[in-house]
Amino acid sequence: MNILVIGGYDTKNLGDYASFLGLQNILGDSYNFTVLSRHVDDSFSQEFNVSCIKNLDHETKNKSIGRMFNGFNSGDDNQHLINIYNEMIRSDAVLFGNGRLFVDISLDFMTGPLSYFSIIVILAKFMNKPIILYSVSLVHPKTENGKKHLKMILDNSNAVIVREISSAETASKYMSDSRKISILPDIAFSLPVIGSQESIDFLLPDEFIVVNFRGLDFTSELSIKKIKDNANKVISLIERYQTKVIFISQCNYNVDNDLTDDRETNRKVYIEMPSKYQSQCLLVEDELSLKETLTIYKNATHTFTYRRHGFILALTQQTTASLICNEDNTKFVKDSISDPRFYLDDKSEFIIPTIDRVELARELTVMKVKCNQYKSIIENICNKS
Repeated sequence: MNILVIGGYDTKNLGDYASFLGLQNILGDSYNFTVLSRHVDDSFSQEFNVSCIKNLDHETKNKSIGRMFNGFNSGDDNQHLINIYNEMIRSDAVLFGNGRLFVDISLDFMTGPLSYFSIIVILAKFMNKPIILYSVSLVHPKTENGKKHLKMILDNSNAVIVREISSAETASKYMSDSRKISILPDIAFSLPVIGSQESIDFLLPDEFIVVNFRGLDFTSELSIKKIKDNANKVISLIERYQTKVIFISQCNYNVDNDLTDDRETNRKVYIEMPSKYQSQCLLVEDELSLKETLTIYKNATHTFTYRRHGFILALTQQTTASLICNEDNTKFVKDSISDPRFYLDDKSEFIIPTIDRVELARELTVMKVKCNQYKSIIENICNKS
């Protein structure tokens, strides 16, 4: 089977990488994947051994200002449009995922993600290709045009696999046939514990706690204070548990600005700490692969993270984690892991909760089994087409 995949696989976000790896593992070797990407030459294609072809994005946000999608402006090279067309012809299905993709950011004629996804859906319909949304979260668009786009995308999908009940409720508001909706855990929950043979280029301490900060959570006028507050939380963490701390990133994308590069925010928190506490920390500034990052999570005592998938990936490696719920995408995870001890607000101190690891392992096993349903849904639709 040949699958054309559309999602956020070009922004160096390890949560998206983990979801793609989960998709690969669940579907198996009989499936070949091609991914539409903003940056076809980045590390993603090499790390996952897949083909990437240029999507409709411009290389940077600045280059897109005042312009329609790449390929539709006077003087644009349109070879990538031909490549997309040819790839669509040979594909057995078109998959959109993972994450909260369908939002009306920058929505206008031939701009913004909803317009982009609508174009792909229209092309797939012309070619009679099945359309599957997998491991997605859905929210109501803010604009009437956004709601029209979302309805068209959902109504023309053969299956809509969402990650939480609230997303199913949202989907049902727009879809004529709600029987197409399935609720399954985030596909990243399907990842196995990383093998002991995976290595990284630096020596891990015998015991350590992982912290991860997300730049988009520090954009308000109070961001400087929040940086200092989190530095103090890390200091208290070191003193309370007499432990080393490793700062790692879940997203390393810095093409348009630094807010989407966790390393920049980690660095700001680290710099606010006195040198005697910095000496107890390891600030990882390299761009780690998914497997390298999983290796760190696996060996950690606990993880504190602002990122949904930082939380999920730590749990898949049998490490307990605390998720700082600062926006809707993190709060959605409570549909999968309901125990309130896993969750903090952004004013909470970093205190490791007492977690029943046996019960947690049981919950994760149930979710891994549920994730196998992704394969049956996708296979059934592909076989019908």
